[in-house]
Amino acid sequence: EGKLRIAQLTDVHWDSKSEKSDKNVETILSVLDNEKPDVVILTGDIVTDKPAVKGWQKVVDMMEKAKIPFAVTMGNHDAENLSEDSIYHILCQSRLFIGEKGPEALSGTGNYILPVYASDGSDKVNALLYCLDSNDYTSDSEKYGNYAWIDRNQINWYLEQSRAYTEKNQGKALPALAFFHIALPEYKHLHGRPDMYGHLGEDGGCPKINSGMFHAMIEAGDVMGVFAGHDHDNDYIGQEYGIALAYGRVSGHDAYGDLERGARIIELQEGKRQFDTW
Repeated sequence: EGKLRIAQLTDVHWDSKSEKSDKNVETILSVLDNEKPDVVILTGDIVTDKPAVKGWQKVVDMMEKAKIPFAVTMGNHDAENLSEDSIYHILCQSRLFIGEKGPEALSGTGNYILPVYASDGSDKVNALLYCLDSNDYTSDSEKYGNYAWIDRNQINWYLEQSRAYTEKNQGKALPALAFFHIALPEYKHLHGRPDMYGHLGEDGGCPKINSGMFHAMIEAGDVMGVFAGHDHDNDYIGQEYGIALAYGRVSGHDAYGDLERGARIIELQEGKRQFDTW
């Protein structure tokens, strides 16, 4: 019908030993059943306790029970209990997993693009979903702050990919969305603005170092919206220089925060440089 509906799940904080595990399953499957998305993107801090293998297998089981293709980006906690290589090995066993480990030369794991094709069944790419690893911690938290940033090699890769898709599209940038775990520093520019919608419950764990990802998106001209997680008490959305900056809704009952658990839904419209979200 010329629409692509995406469910962003974030910060599930799955703990196989927790009494809240069944509640996580109930919440997530209920959201997916009610909203009926075409694809699910999980933006980090998904399985945060051991046994992590069992946790990731449960995540895959949920997606397969819902029968919805899904992608994953890494959070700052995911690799604390299982290596990123092992995580993606588990994910890639599922026929519904549409992500990938991404180029080995780039920082992090899970830097990839999901092309959105035309609804007429042709091979024409009409939109792009960028999935990036926002990395985890700095090497010197006292000097640089606690949380890392998207590295220069990832930014260069994004610009190269964006340029290539733009050239194939007769020089016109494709509508695109970006998904990763830790919000960009520019998110804080929205605080206190009257056109910021949703809940602001914490200042946010953005990196203190601004590596230039937002500037790169301005330069490329394709990304319409950025969707992050990490800060469980935030679910707001606002615009900075024409790019929407949004948080997903915290999804897991073992994560801190008081917001009702759920998901952010994003709906793209074919042939239009716009999206709806709730």
